[in-house]
Amino acid sequence: MKKNSIWCFLDNEGPQTLNDNAQENMVVLAKQCGLGEQVGIDFYRRISVVDDIWGDFHKIAKDPHYSSGHTLKVSLPFFKAMGATYQWLYEFARRSIRTVPNIAGVLRSLDGKYNVRQISTSYDFFIRAYCDLVGFDFTKSVCTKVPVFDEISISEEDAEVLRAFMKEVTKWPIIIYDQKTGKVFPPHERYYSCITGFIWEFVYHLQVGTLLQSVHPIGQQQKREILIRAAQKFNIPREKIFYVGDSQTDVGCVQLLKGEGLTMMFNGKGKVCDESDLMYIGEDARIIEEVAYLFDQHGREWVIGHYTPLRRVKHGLIAAVTPQNLGELKEMSVKKRKEFRGAHIGELT
Repeated sequence: MKKNSIWCFLDNEGPQTLNDNAQENMVVLAKQCGLGEQVGIDFYRRISVVDDIWGDFHKIAKDPHYSSGHTLKVSLPFFKAMGATYQWLYEFARRSIRTVPNIAGVLRSLDGKYNVRQISTSYDFFIRAYCDLVGFDFTKSVCTKVPVFDEISISEEDAEVLRAFMKEVTKWPIIIYDQKTGKVFPPHERYYSCITGFIWEFVYHLQVGTLLQSVHPIGQQQKREILIRAAQKFNIPREKIFYVGDSQTDVGCVQLLKGEGLTMMFNGKGKVCDESDLMYIGEDARIIEEVAYLFDQHGREWVIGHYTPLRRVKHGLIAAVTPQNLGELKEMSVKKRKEFRGAHIGELT
């Protein structure tokens, strides 16, 4: 630990990689097993929206700790139904990782000067593959562990039912809900109820449903708790914490640091942008190192003042978030997110 240094806590997918590994697993496995990649795309998108509703509004009685980002747990029985093994998932992650330009060098530089940790919702096989690629210490990462994947079996009969459900869900609309109250648009209530019932009343009680009980994803609430525990363990003042994220699962951490630490969204999307100090819209990880350096040298308020108003940098745009520019920044960020990471990933929160 580097005393008197700032602490940089980085999300992985978004600020460091272009991937959404869970979505990519779903798409490739759907193609391999004969469902077709479009079924994988459409199913994951619909489940991701339901995950936001479950995580933020409608608590799951069987899983009181459910929070946004737990789509990763819900996806696992379907991965099994489509023939995945843990080794396949690791090897696919290793082959498919797409890094944000210059992130390997930025990580080495940050790790040499500051205290750096990853807090990621991503699966452990993806984060391990990423650390192997860029040379970052995996033990400095907290992520979603799936140690029992191969030990839990699924019958072919159950696998057929899960695959058929995937096909059926893709015929349904993407569920619309009130993002302030969680109330589902009335014409979509029956689809929401069907998905909720299938997962938590049917799959939950299958042998493969053990994955819903034994895997504990690092979702929005868990990220916040990990950040709190790290601050307590290492006696870190919040004004020494720089947090970089991009999505719904980062909301808790951003709210925790509000007015004390420094937070930045990297091509962010959704309500997390409303709470963040800075928004970066671009394609180069060097902005993370630039902001970290300025934060270490001058502190939070100076950095926010420095990036007011919007600044054009050689690798994108960056601005301190204000009520006046929030709408424009979010619009630009969503556009860049889709261009940079691909439309199917860019649409996810």
